Amino acid sequence: MIAPRISTRTIRTVAACCLAPLALTTALSACSSPASSTTATVTANTKLPACTAPADSGLPHSAGSLTQADTGTYCLGVGKLLDIFLTAPAGSTGRWSDVQIDDTTVLAYGNNGVMTAMRGETPGVVVGQSRGVSTVTSKLPNGQTWTATVVVS
Repeated sequence: MIAPRISTRTIRTVAACCLAPLALTTALSACSSPASSTTATVTANTKLPACTAPADSGLPHSAGSLTQADTGTYCLGVGKLLDIFLTAPAGSTGRWSDVQIDDTTVLAYGNNGVMTAMRGETPGVVVGQSRGVSTVTSKLPNGQTWTATVVVS
């Protein structure tokens, strides 16, 4: 038995009739789905707060350094590294917790494995990810907190 020949025109017509409702359903579901992004967008025109250059770390890879005494607002360029060295007070029963970043779209964690920490010291490295403002924080076992604001531009 020989199969009947189907024209190209017939195939195109059947395909168009079957695929059109599928395309419409896909388009409508994309329009009705909730937005998944919850981060604020900082545009080039957004005014960033005033900031101060961090202290020079003396390390060739770093744009600067912060310690537990630095609690202000500091400047950092996109793609630049900022070293953080938090030293527990004398007589403390523990050390500072690992540095936490509140907005990882602005600041990212850098590699602190290249640093050798002194006893009682918590090192950290952050890198400017995108233009905006983020805070870095840490905590001692007694509840004392350290916070600094980083403006990335």
